[in-house]
Parts: sequence; structure tokens; C-alpha cells
Amino acid sequence: MILKFEVFMEKLQCSRMIHMYLPDDYLTSGRDYPVLYMFDGHNLFFDEDATFGRSWRLQEEIQAAGADLIVVGQECSHEGNARLDEYGPFPFYDAQFGYFSGKGEATMDFFINDLKPYIDAHFPTRPGRRWTWIGGSSCGGLMALYAACRHSDVYSRSLVISPYVLPVLGTLMADVSSCRLHLPARMYVSWGAHEGAGMHAFIEETAACTDLANLLMDKGMSVRFNVKPQGEHTEASWQGEAADFLRFLMER
Repeated sequence: MILKFEVFMEKLQCSRMIHMYLPDDYLTSGRDYPVLYMFDGHNLFFDEDATFGRSWRLQEEIQAAGADLIVVGQECSHEGNARLDEYGPFPFYDAQFGYFSGKGEATMDFFINDLKPYIDAHFPTRPGRRWTWIGGSSCGGLMALYAACRHSDVYSRSLVISPYVLPVLGTLMADVSSCRLHLPARMYVSWGAHEGAGMHAFIEETAACTDLANLLMDKGMSVRFNVKPQGEHTEASWQGEAADFLRFLMER
């Protein structure tokens, strides 16, 4: 089942809609569940909620995979380009959209200090680090990577899907190089050949993701790659790899 409700973001002084998947029998199963926290929650479950009219249809994918977990998706800001600010961990410049100050750490404060305590208090979760995961695509993929490094004391597994890394690559590489990882830690990283403007963009993305992953592996993180020859930067494409990333999460 899908629940929708608002939670207040203390650092950003606003409320944000949460889109939450729960197993249909969560009230009667007697079980506690691992939790996957995700960005862009409005794009996860229903086409009518999605920004571009097409969602990941993740509820159907979870049920088809028989994955026993809870998914908690935070809806992004829809005011202008505020999403890039909230899902940017550092100040950066985007050639199309301009300069952004980067409020990503304030967003992570919400995930860790507002959202997670609320979810653990009201739902049957397994609250420990081993069972607390994070994921996202595009800017959400960037944030999942950032969280996996800077907040690895909270999250043990991360889904870094089609990450928006090129505009912040230099700062991100330095941040990953300096971070101290809590282990064990596992990361799923995917990107597609048809996400950018031609093969040159794919080569740049491949180099960036590979370099970042090598830094993380040197620190002891286990990294799973999924390079998609037909992959696009779309919700339909991300739905197409759901069986892969759900299998990754549920592996023991």
C-alpha cells in the first residue's frame, strides 16, 4: 500500500510530502522491515503524481520481486529550480540552469533527524544501520552517493542511479577522498548510454562514475555496477532496472 503524509523540514522551515510504500500486511505480519529512503518520492509509485507523467511504478516492481521492505520517498520542491539547490550537496554552476548554493546537507539533516525518527516511531522498521538504506536518480543519485559517504554511519547500502555528478565532479571527488567510511558498506551504481547528448556524454559519465567508485572501493566499500547499453535518463528506464537494484538491496 501507498501512504502520503507531510513531515516538517526543520532546517529548511517547510513541510514536504512523503510517499511511502508498505507491505499490505504490515499491520498483521508481526515483522519489522528494512527501510529504503529515496529522493523524488512523487516519481516513484503513481504516474499521476510524477513530474513528467510517468513514474517508476515501484510498488508493482517490489511486489513482483517479493521484496520485504518499506520505501520512504521525499517529494522535492517544485518551486522553479529549487530542487537543484535542495539536492545539491555543494555550491555549483549548471550551464543550463545557473548557479546554486547547495542545500543538500540541510536536506540530509531532514532525512536523518526529522524523517527517520518519525518513520521509526510510527512504523515497524528495523532502525539499525544495517537495515537503513538510501537511493535516488539524477540529482537524487548524487545525494545518495553523498549520503553514502558523509553519512555512512546511518546508511549501509545506497542506490546511485544515473547520478548528476559532472557539474560537481571536482568537489565530489575531493569530498569522497576525505570522507571516513563506516563499514561494511555497499553501493549500486548505474548509468545508461543514452542519457546525455551523444556518446561523448556517456564516456564522461562512465569515467566519472568509475573514478568515484574506485575511490570508494579503495576505502573498503563494495560497489556493484550496472552499465545499461540502452539506458535513458527517464523513469521508465529506471523502472526497467528495478529487479536488479531490489535484488542488490535484499541480498544478505
